[in-house]
Amino acid sequence: MGTDTELPPHVLIFPLPMQGHINSMLKLAELFCLANLHVTMLLSEYTHGRLRRHANIESRFSRYPGFRVATIPDGLPEDHPRVGERTMEIVMSLLKVGGAEFRKLMETTDALSDGGGKDEGKYDYWKKEELDLMVTSVCGNGGLSPATRSSSVCRVNDVNDPGFQTIIRETRRTALSSGLILNSFEDLEGPILDQIRKPIPNLYSIGPLHTHLKARLESQKSEESSLPSSSFYEEDRSSMSWLDSQPAKSVLYVSFGSVTLLTRNELLEFWYGLVNSGHKFLWVMRPDSIVGDNKDNPNSAELEEGTKERGYLVGWVPQNEVLAHPSVGAFFTHSGWNSTLEGIAAGMPMICWPYFADQTINSRFVSDVWKVGLDMKDSCDRVIVERMVRT
Repeated sequence: MGTDTELPPHVLIFPLPMQGHINSMLKLAELFCLANLHVTMLLSEYTHGRLRRHANIESRFSRYPGFRVATIPDGLPEDHPRVGERTMEIVMSLLKVGGAEFRKLMETTDALSDGGGKDEGKYDYWKKEELDLMVTSVCGNGGLSPATRSSSVCRVNDVNDPGFQTIIRETRRTALSSGLILNSFEDLEGPILDQIRKPIPNLYSIGPLHTHLKARLESQKSEESSLPSSSFYEEDRSSMSWLDSQPAKSVLYVSFGSVTLLTRNELLEFWYGLVNSGHKFLWVMRPDSIVGDNKDNPNSAELEEGTKERGYLVGWVPQNEVLAHPSVGAFFTHSGWNSTLEGIAAGMPMICWPYFADQTINSRFVSDVWKVGLDMKDSCDRVIVERMVRT
């Protein structure tokens, strides 16, 4: 290269283009930047557009000269919903087009030109619970198997299902990596992490990432010590003003994440259960979260009219700020891994209604192992909702 100057390590991060994965990966990228590493974040063009509209990723990372964003298409049309059970279509499409697009990117960019070619180390990052396929039993928790209850990750009607086979293949490939970075921590999952270390000794549990990053920013007296947004949706700050007017520990925060879909019947069962509980609640209801004919679905205005006395409906919120607010006393969640860790870190008792993927496993651990919440399993009944909120 004509110089003896040693360049810092360069990390390429390629998250699954879904909000939960990108959210934690951006935190990991910022931690790497704070350690003076160069980072290239590879995003799909679609997710990059969503982040630019609602999270201002360029401004967030502008103070890190070693950070850059590269994009590739995900192969899906712009109007693809990218939510619910159809999220697996993102993975399958990337498998078709991603490899060729990635190679094309590497041929036309200097993103990793100084990385050393084929000798680069490959470190996998997982949100932890996706790796439970590698664990058949866990010492120290009574032989409870993480994958005994039906889950769309662990059980399918056809073992040759392409999505299922992809998950198995990628999980097995993880053992071939130079190391594994997990958004978890020893005090929470020590026995499970010990099991994963058997096939993958170089395991680094650095979670919860959101508290880790916040502590690092505060230690450096950063002007941006609060956690920046990584949202695909516009955050409604009016929710914080509403919380300011509520008594301490009086509000149930309700959010089912960025990809969960509700039927009209499920929506009404939750609504009646929450209203009948008599407790105040802040409910995040994404504009794309209801399936079916929109003409048959109750709109937010109708629901708001019926919840004026004790409920507040919003499209999206800054979740960590909400969970840290003194008015919030519990968390009704879909049990996504990020939300589960954020709820635990905030000391929130949780009511869990898992939707798919690793969420059924997460909710089971919340209720049966860590004993910090209640698991609704796959039930959706107003009487059960009311009873659990009152508990």
